Amino acid sequence: MKKLLVLILCQFLIFSCSSNNKEESAEQAYTEAMKKLKQKRYSEAAEGFEKIDDDYPLSKWSIKAQVIAAYAYYKDEKYDETIKAAEDFIRLNPANSDVAYMQYLRAMSYYNRIVDITKAQDDAQMASYNFRELIARFPNSDYAKDAREKLGSIDDHIAGAKMSVGRYQMKMANYVGAIQNFKEVIDRYSRTNQTPEAYLRLFEIYYKIGLKEQAEEMKMELEKSYPESKWNAYAEKIKINL
Repeated sequence: MKKLLVLILCQFLIFSCSSNNKEESAEQAYTEAMKKLKQKRYSEAAEGFEKIDDDYPLSKWSIKAQVIAAYAYYKDEKYDETIKAAEDFIRLNPANSDVAYMQYLRAMSYYNRIVDITKAQDDAQMASYNFRELIARFPNSDYAKDAREKLGSIDDHIAGAKMSVGRYQMKMANYVGAIQNFKEVIDRYSRTNQTPEAYLRLFEIYYKIGLKEQAEEMKMELEKSYPESKWNAYAEKIKINL
């Protein structure tokens, strides 16, 4: 019995020493990666933090390393890597207090890749979706406050892109496609600066294709909702010239 107790005690001590050594090694690796981050060697830092999670997954430094790895990728403008790191963290640690921050990094990665309105707006759509998800899950966080501020400009940007496509479709006499885009601006992005022109363009299209009742409805809505808009004067000119 005494031999068995001694054996168990020895195994415990060996395990304890091994665990302590791993924690110390993980802490040292974390410190080294943090030095690289402070030196703005972001790519090297990210790799260092990710290696901590690979080599010491059970250490207390693993979770911290995952978060800072995503931040390092973001600072290095490697947005695909940031998004992946953030999504992995959220999936594996859904109850962690840093989930809000990781959602914010993911949204900001899409936000920073938004292109001008003449190109596809996939990243703008994803930024909008992710910011809205962040606000819904963490409405009182500082990240949600910034998300709300950015959503206005994102929505205006997406609406502007749809207006650009709609105007081109009008030019090519693709009135069905143009109507769909202008209606989407009114229905989904009614708070943006693009909405008055959307009413004006629908008025113009309906008048051109002979749907005068619908055209007048658009004109009346424009006048009622946006009485000070410059597009009211354009509507009068269009009516006279058509």
